[in-house]
Amino acid sequence: MKENPLRQRHIARSPFAAAFVFAAGVMFCTDALALPRYDPNDPIDFNFGVLEALTRLERASICHESDGEADRCRTVRLLAALDWRRDRDGHYVGLSDWAVRGLEGGDRGVEFACASLYHLAGSFYGYSDLAERGKMLEEKILSAGPAPAFRPVASMPQAVRDYYALMAENLEDLRHEVRPGGRNGSSFWNERAQLFIYPPSFEFKRVPGAANYRFTAFDDIHAAHGFTASEPTVSIAPIWFDLPVGVVTVTCKAIGADGKEMGEAGRRRFWRAAPFDPVQYRPARRTYRDAYKLVLDYLFRWPDLAYLEEHGEPDVSKETNFTSYPSKMQSAVIHTMLCVAKAFPERRERALKIARISADYLLSTRAPDASPLAGFTATYASRGQRADDFGGQHMLIYPADAGSAFLAMYAVTKDRDLFDAAVKIGKTYLRLQDKDGTWFLKMNEKDGTPVSGNRLVPTSVIDFLEDIHVATGDAAYRAAADRAFAFIDRGPLADWNWEGQFEDINPSARRYQNLTKHNACETAIYLLKRFPGDRRRLEQARDILRYAEDQFVMWRAPCRGEGTGLWTTTYPFRCWRTPAVLEQYSCYSPIDASAAKLIRTYLALYRAEGRTLDLAKARALGDSMVNNQDESGRIRTYWIPEAGDDNPLAGAVRMPHGGDWYNCMAADALVINLLIEAGL
Repeated sequence: MKENPLRQRHIARSPFAAAFVFAAGVMFCTDALALPRYDPNDPIDFNFGVLEALTRLERASICHESDGEADRCRTVRLLAALDWRRDRDGHYVGLSDWAVRGLEGGDRGVEFACASLYHLAGSFYGYSDLAERGKMLEEKILSAGPAPAFRPVASMPQAVRDYYALMAENLEDLRHEVRPGGRNGSSFWNERAQLFIYPPSFEFKRVPGAANYRFTAFDDIHAAHGFTASEPTVSIAPIWFDLPVGVVTVTCKAIGADGKEMGEAGRRRFWRAAPFDPVQYRPARRTYRDAYKLVLDYLFRWPDLAYLEEHGEPDVSKETNFTSYPSKMQSAVIHTMLCVAKAFPERRERALKIARISADYLLSTRAPDASPLAGFTATYASRGQRADDFGGQHMLIYPADAGSAFLAMYAVTKDRDLFDAAVKIGKTYLRLQDKDGTWFLKMNEKDGTPVSGNRLVPTSVIDFLEDIHVATGDAAYRAAADRAFAFIDRGPLADWNWEGQFEDINPSARRYQNLTKHNACETAIYLLKRFPGDRRRLEQARDILRYAEDQFVMWRAPCRGEGTGLWTTTYPFRCWRTPAVLEQYSCYSPIDASAAKLIRTYLALYRAEGRTLDLAKARALGDSMVNNQDESGRIRTYWIPEAGDDNPLAGAVRMPHGGDWYNCMAADALVINLLIEAGL
């Protein structure tokens, strides 16, 4: 906020204003000052009440200072009086005298102060509808220009100033459209999208003879918001900030030259999702350093590791995800044991022993030399999960994961057989790479035939090829990585088909049916690493991040106060412990590793551009991850209520067969360490 040169003159002329400036800066640091019950009929008294309550709520919700029951009751009375003072247009009457008392901003300043009071009181006291109304009013005021300064900046704690600056930055970011379809040949990727944070556009059809198109959006309280455009595929950005969080139905009707309706060009129903707002999230209940040590300790004591250590292989009779997906799980074990060896010197010997046993088991699963997939470690084993359905198949993501784990362990132990195993995997990738730069997603081990026509989005393979290029000095791997990236450049970076590619899900036969953010975020991180300082690549990475947040980040569960709203049959939204990140359309559920992937991406963009907003979002998800960590160190894979949680639905939601995923918790550990390295 900029200083008003007239403010000091106003303060000097008004003893009340001068007293307020002093009080706003110090009164909330002491409990000795008795505060009055405000008279809504006295403008001066009431104005002081709004500012006092707002400042107190800022300190409570932003600076994490306490706010007692008496203060809560007083605020509720004030909010009721505030509602009584609103006129038919929603303005706050009789409060504009603030402007002549040194509390600048005029009517906009008054309205912004009142909106902020609604927002913060609703967030702090758990009145989500009130918080949403206040936030909408704030956004509407801010849409007309920067936030009005309605009081001296010096009276605001630095944390409060930082919060308002952060929210202004977030609002500006929310004006962007995410890869709008129909422009410069771009596809409409969002045909199956159920919710949006950023303003969307849809593939509504042109009606022959139409002069223009009238868009009407009916929000969750049945209010109508509309605008007219020359094309049916434009973004609904003109009304986006008028729509409250909740179900929205958009209709697009063709209008003839005579002004009459000619028919409907299309309609969509979706959930207008809540944007980022840090005052609504609980701070982490322990430091990241403590959380990191705890989760590594838990992973080191993982029950399956004792059997692996004793028998040299997992207990396949359990038929869990740990035993069913050897390349994915054992790669995670190797990386985690290397972290344990570094973080706990007293455990180094046993950790490296477990890593070696895990690597040996993984080596025992390799396709034979006579196989077209020679050296590739197994994707599936035992009969658990979906392994029985996909036996004999290799998903070409996972040999690269195993190869990277072998190289990481070789760097520590210098075991030459691990290096040679990684090279053999690399050579098979070179031999199987197609002319388009990528590979089939899944292949049969027996004869090397493709399981389906789906093409691999080769982000993990690129990382492995670059690692092995560094390890061997062989330029063939560098060239193969470049060809693989060229496929991404021509493929999902162009058509936005970020297909979900998971070992326990059948590949999509149609485009845009099962989108995910995993390979998209991996591409964003790679763009920033491979092309540092390249503005075009930076903008591509930013576009990917907005897409990932738009479709998969849940800053708040998509439900109303009474629990209804967006419906998904996979672990219903009402159970979600937010903020959280969903995995893929086919598993639209909050998963810890998905939060880890977004944290990595936010941190990568923060390192590239230094935007405070990226760091704040990474921290909000990091804090949520810590708050989903048990005292034992375990971080739950599914962020839904479990037996023992203080939640009415605790234990009522069926937990997935197979329990927690080791690789997901290993990803959590790595990303918590990144948060530590970022200085958080």
